[in-house]
Amino acid sequence: MAQKRVKKTTKKVAEKVSAVKKVINAIKAWLSANGVEGILGVIAGVILWIFGYKIYAGFAFGVFATRNWDFIKGWVLKLLNK
Repeated sequence: MAQKRVKKTTKKVAEKVSAVKKVINAIKAWLSANGVEGILGVIAGVILWIFGYKIYAGFAFGVFATRNWDFIKGWVLKLLNK
């Protein structure tokens, strides 16, 4: 009886670890595809927004949006060309 419970628990833990690994790999892929400019754009935008520099934060978020637009555009074109 105890072995069955251990096997079920081990399987559940393995599934959760697998899900966490998928999320971490997705984040790593997004960071590497987005590049330093996009990541710094988000960080700078948030910091500027917090300190009340909303116009400058808009420019920083624009850099971030441009980097993501390039990433999404390439992904959609890759899907359409299959």
